[in-house]
Formats: sequence, C-alpha cells, structure tokens
Amino acid sequence: MSFSGKPTTFVEQAIENDGFWPNLSVAEFQKGYRLPAEYLVDMLATELTTAMIEVSADLATVKSILQVSGVSNLEAASGAASPAEWAYAHKVMLYKRAVYCRAKASLLTQFATVTRRESAENTGKELPERGETFLQFSQQAVRSLQGRGRITAALL
Repeated sequence: MSFSGKPTTFVEQAIENDGFWPNLSVAEFQKGYRLPAEYLVDMLATELTTAMIEVSADLATVKSILQVSGVSNLEAASGAASPAEWAYAHKVMLYKRAVYCRAKASLLTQFATVTRRESAENTGKELPERGETFLQFSQQAVRSLQGRGRITAALL
C-alpha cells in the first residue's frame, strides 16, 4: 500500500526485449523497486521500455563480445551448473538492475506531475537527489557489465 492509502496492484505485464537481453516484468519492477501506486501502468511500461532501449544501446559492445563467444540468449545461458553459468546469471541481474534503476530514476522525476495536491507531497518520492541516486545505480551496473570500475581516469 502506498502512503496515499491506495493499494498497489501488481501488473503481470512482460516487456519483450531483443532476444539476447532478458525480457522485463512490470510486476518484478513494482515489487523490487517499491513504486507508488499513483503511477499508471502505461507510464511504468513506457519508462521500462525507454530505459531498456537506453541500457541496451550502452551495452551494444558487451552484447557483441558475448555473441562472438557463443551466447545467443543471456538468460538461457545463465544457471547454476558451472562458474560460466553463474557469471551469465550475474550479468542478467546487473542488466535488470541497470534498466529498473534507470526507469525508476525517470519515474521519480515525474512524480510531481502525477500528484499535484500539496497535501500529497512526499519529499522522499520527489527530491531530485533520489532520481540521481537511481541513475547512479544504473550506471554502476552498466559499467560493471562493461568490465569497468565505478570511476575511470584518463590522461589527456
């Protein structure tokens, strides 16, 4: 239940991906990232799709490298039988974290337009730092998938 008193209804809707990266779930996103009930399902699906496209574009090189090594579907290659399968399962988790955090960052910046009454104001949902924090989480996951650390220094 949201702070507004509205019950959160979990929506079983899949967001189809490109066949290599895992499909995404609106319900998994709602449950894992504690989204307020005020968001419309269409808004959730749109932001998830946008974040998925952006993260996939950021990871195009990673995808090419994995495909050359024989992986055609990352989720199908993941498992628990070998260290390689564990590594693929970890990549699936990082990919989902990157997408879900990027979508939440975008949704948090839009929250003020979803509820307009001053009595409904909730700074935990509206502060710009919250959106920036989730965008940082997304970038950390992307960088990890790219084999990079949290920061990079270059000699100019």
